[in-house]
Amino acid sequence: MATKNLQTIIFLSVFTITLGSSLKIYAQQDPLYTHYMFNKHVYNPAFTGTNREFICATFLLHNQWTGFEGPNKEKGPVTQTFSIHGALKNPYLGGIGLYVVNDEQGFEYTRAFNLTFSGKYDFTFGSLHYGLNGGMVEKGIDGEWEPPEPGENDPRIPGGKESDMIPDLGAGIYLYTERYFIGASAQHLLGGSFDWGTSINDMVLQTYLSGGVNFYWPTNRDILVKPSFLVKIDPAKIQFDINTNVLYKERFWAGLQYRQQDAISLLLGMKLTPELQFGYSYDLTTTELLNYSSGTHEVLLNYCFKIVTKPRVIIPNIIWTPRYM
Repeated sequence: MATKNLQTIIFLSVFTITLGSSLKIYAQQDPLYTHYMFNKHVYNPAFTGTNREFICATFLLHNQWTGFEGPNKEKGPVTQTFSIHGALKNPYLGGIGLYVVNDEQGFEYTRAFNLTFSGKYDFTFGSLHYGLNGGMVEKGIDGEWEPPEPGENDPRIPGGKESDMIPDLGAGIYLYTERYFIGASAQHLLGGSFDWGTSINDMVLQTYLSGGVNFYWPTNRDILVKPSFLVKIDPAKIQFDINTNVLYKERFWAGLQYRQQDAISLLLGMKLTPELQFGYSYDLTTTELLNYSSGTHEVLLNYCFKIVTKPRVIIPNIIWTPRYM
């Protein structure tokens, strides 16, 4: 009964926070992912434990705008992400997990570490997960650079290395069946500011909406089509990604993706083994950065291993009987 009461409290809290926060619009600070459909755990904690029989680990490397170089040899954004999560053997609990993000943009970097937890409620048609993530975010800068034109440096930019760390909190809900999924999440609910001495950098709310369906090609059940979308909300606009991946015999896949006012992407991947899958994507930017960059590359590795529980061995009671001669 205590577990069920805890489940109700968590669900109501997550639903209220997520719904309320989605009515506001703030600046986006989180990195972009072309393989967002394989990386749901990082932006929605409710995805934790949805692979009921597996523990899944994901590594993702995102190298944005390769070939781009600023006046001080600064590069385009580079992001490394690692996440792992698994299910809990409880009718009311979903799962636990963690993720680590390292994002570098020129002379600035962001490092995040979050633990995730989800509860669940099973329906006859599917399951509803609701989750929380909590941890720390560090943001730093190396201000030792020269301005593009001769003159005094911006006094708001630190003249040396500065960093600060603040707590982080997120919440989300995720409804899924064998045919479709839909989710909503809000990250950086605590807000806060990174103090770099001469300047303040705010951490602001980021909201995500996602969804997708799965269906077999009408004339060939070896072909599975998986369209999906991800909406990211910031103060200037609502940016969306739309994607369609096509799987052949559930081993090979190819896909096309469009990110609003940013890029068109090609995705390719395959299952190397039943447990390990590899993905690669190439983004061709649709903005003027195309004149300075050769595109964006992203590599995905996902490994899922089955949760094996040894059956409990019960030693039967020994009944001693008298010996007859």
